[in-house]
Amino acid sequence: MGKGLARLVRLDVSAISTREDLRHLISTAFAFPGYYGRNWDAFDECIRDVSTPVDIRVEGIASLEVTLPREATLLRKCLADFAAEVPDGEVSLHVV
Repeated sequence: MGKGLARLVRLDVSAISTREDLRHLISTAFAFPGYYGRNWDAFDECIRDVSTPVDIRVEGIASLEVTLPREATLLRKCLADFAAEVPDGEVSLHVV
């Protein structure tokens, strides 16, 4: 990690059964602003405003892949893209 202690953002998606529940969990976990549009384009924009360093832990992805496979794929992709774009290892990403 870079400067200072990383903030932990934990997403337990194991019990998620609807897109709306997932979007609410994401919005709450990352403390997205009120204007967050609760779609993947809005997520992609808002995630870039998350202050770093940050440790993102997604738990229960196997369950989400069964109930909402498209959302699981997009969540993985958006988080991986964010982690790859932030310099100096300021984002630690764990998806289990």
